[in-house]
Amino acid sequence: MLDSLKNRFGSPWVPLVVTLYITYLATALTYPSVEKPVAGLLLLVGWIGLYRFKTLSYEFKYSENYIIYSFALYSFVSIISFLVAPKTRVGQMHLEDYGVFIMIIPLYVLLRQFRVNVHLLLVVFSVVLIGLGVQSYLSVVSRPSGGVNAMRFANVTLIMSLFLVVASIVIKYQVRWFKVVLLLSACFGLYACIMAQSRGALLSIPLLAIVCSVYFYRKRHLKSLSLSLVFCLVAMVFISQQPRVHKTFDSVERYFEGDSRSAIGARLDMFKAAFILIEEKPIFGYGLGSYASNASKIRDNTPGMNYEVGLWHNPHNEILLVMVEKGFIGLLTLIFLFWAPAHFFVGALKRCNGVENNGVIVFYSFSGLTLLLVYAVAGQSVALFHHDVFNHFFVLMIILFASQIRSHEHYSGLDKTPIKGVAACEGEG
Repeated sequence: MLDSLKNRFGSPWVPLVVTLYITYLATALTYPSVEKPVAGLLLLVGWIGLYRFKTLSYEFKYSENYIIYSFALYSFVSIISFLVAPKTRVGQMHLEDYGVFIMIIPLYVLLRQFRVNVHLLLVVFSVVLIGLGVQSYLSVVSRPSGGVNAMRFANVTLIMSLFLVVASIVIKYQVRWFKVVLLLSACFGLYACIMAQSRGALLSIPLLAIVCSVYFYRKRHLKSLSLSLVFCLVAMVFISQQPRVHKTFDSVERYFEGDSRSAIGARLDMFKAAFILIEEKPIFGYGLGSYASNASKIRDNTPGMNYEVGLWHNPHNEILLVMVEKGFIGLLTLIFLFWAPAHFFVGALKRCNGVENNGVIVFYSFSGLTLLLVYAVAGQSVALFHHDVFNHFFVLMIILFASQIRSHEHYSGLDKTPIKGVAACEGEG
C-alpha cells in the first residue's frame, strides 16, 4: 500500500512516519494529550530523516522554496519579536508555537522522497470523521467538540470533510462503493462541524461552494457546477436559520446601540483595542505576548468597553494579533505564509492540466487550497497559530500535500515531461 523508501532503499523510517501521521489524525480532536507528543515525534523523525536521506533528494522547484522560505521567515520574525520585547511566559509560549514552522521543514524534505498511498490516507480521514460524527451525536453537551475548543473542532472537521468530497469528485474509482463511503464519511464530518456551531466554519461552507462553482465553471464540468450551485443555495438557506447566526446579527445590532455585553460585542471591543495598539506601533509591534497587558490598559481607560478586553491573550483575530505583536512586518510574513502554499497548489493544478490520470495531484492541490481558505475565514474570529490543534494541523497537512505533489510529479516524470498521456500517479503507491 505504500511506495516507500522501505521497499526501495531498505529504510524503516517511512512506515514510522506514516504510522505517526495516522495516530496524529486519530487523536488531534479527541485526545490532545496524545496529539501533542505525536506531533513532536513527527518533527523529530523529520530531523533524523534529513540526516539519513540528504543524498536522496532531488531538485526543489521555486514554488517549493517559497513554502520553505515562508515557514522559515514566519518563525524568524517571531524570534526577533520575542528577543526585542520584554520577556513574558505568554510570549515564550507563542514563540514555541511559531517555532514549529521552521522546525517542520526537515520533515518536508523527508516526505517528498516517497509517496503515501492516497487511498490509505482517505480511509484514515473517513474513519476519523465517522468516529467524530458518532461522538457528536452521542454528546451530552450543546456544542460537542471532542477534546478541544468548539471553534477548532468545527473548522478541522469541516476541512477533513472537504478532503473527502474533493477526492470523490477528482479521483476516478473502479468501484463505486468507495466513493459512496467517502461521501457518507464526509456527511458525518459535516454533521460534527454543524453541531459545534462555529460561526467561522458556517461562513466557510457557502464561500467554499462558490469557489468550487468557479472552478467547475472554468473546467466546464457542468454537472458538478450544477450540484455545487444547488449546494451553495441550500447551505446559505440552512445557515441563515442557525441560532448562532441569528444571535450574531442580534449582538451586532446591540453593539452599535451601545451594548457590548455579548460574545460579538467583546470581539468588536477587542478589535478596537487592537487597532489602537497598531496605530501606536505599526511597524514592529509590541512583541510576542504583548496584547493582553496593553489591551487591559486601554480597557481601563475606556468607559463601557467589554471586560473581556485584555482578559484573553489575543484579540480573536489572527491579522490583528500579528500586527499588534509584530507590526506590519509580521503582517507581511502572515500573507507570505498563506500565499506561498496557495501559489504552489495553483501551479500544480496548472502543471497537471491536460495530463491523463491526474486525479491524485488535483486532489492534493485542491484540498490544500480548501484548507487555506477555511483557515483564512477562521482567522477572522480566532487566533490561528498559537493553539496546538490549528498550528499542527496546518503545518502537517500543508507539507504532506505539497511533498506528495512533488513526489508524484518527480517519480512519474511529470516535472520533466508535461505532456498529455503521462501517467501522473492515479492510485500509485
